[in-house]
Amino acid sequence: MRARWISASALTIVLAACGGGAQTSAPVASAKPAAPVEDTPRVVEITPDMGSPHVGDPAPDFELPDQDGKPTKLSSMKGSVVVLAFVTSWCPFSKAEHPNLKTFAEAYSPKGVKFVAVDIAEPEADYRTYVNRVALPFPVLKDEKGTVAKSYAPPKALPMLEDRTRVVVTSTLVLDAQGTIRFFGLTDTAHFDAEFVNAKRAVDAVLKGGT
Repeated sequence: MRARWISASALTIVLAACGGGAQTSAPVASAKPAAPVEDTPRVVEITPDMGSPHVGDPAPDFELPDQDGKPTKLSSMKGSVVVLAFVTSWCPFSKAEHPNLKTFAEAYSPKGVKFVAVDIAEPEADYRTYVNRVALPFPVLKDEKGTVAKSYAPPKALPMLEDRTRVVVTSTLVLDAQGTIRFFGLTDTAHFDAEFVNAKRAVDAVLKGGT
């Protein structure tokens, strides 16, 4: 069972959002009006042609400090399904999904799913703004220099963004128990999935042993 995707190359409305700028329209190939798009939650799929990491790749390992300064290593969570969220204090989409991230964790942690958030390239005060806005029941790691965020930004995903830390702002991944990426979705700003509908479907599929 797969979550509902749309390919970045097929988007009529380009993801810009927190990546850096206002939404813009892609060139229209013909004079015919575009078919209406269902107003349902979606994500932008990271496809293999964009480069690694993508679905099927091992998730790049990292170690970062949490809210209390305690080092947390991603690979220490192997053996469990993991939801990895990249967040910031300033992105309106991160703000909108923040309370739903807490609800997501509260619903799935009893099923053995682990959660971890990575706050991208923010000074201490802004990091604390995110941490204190909604108390999350899992580690919120501080990627102060954006090194981890860059390691998760495929080279050809959103190539217009010179600041590669912004590619994964408000993105969500699901990793299986072996640490393999089974879901990697960037934000579709036109059909924003604030309640993690697609990520939940992916987690359910992994828990059931699906693809």
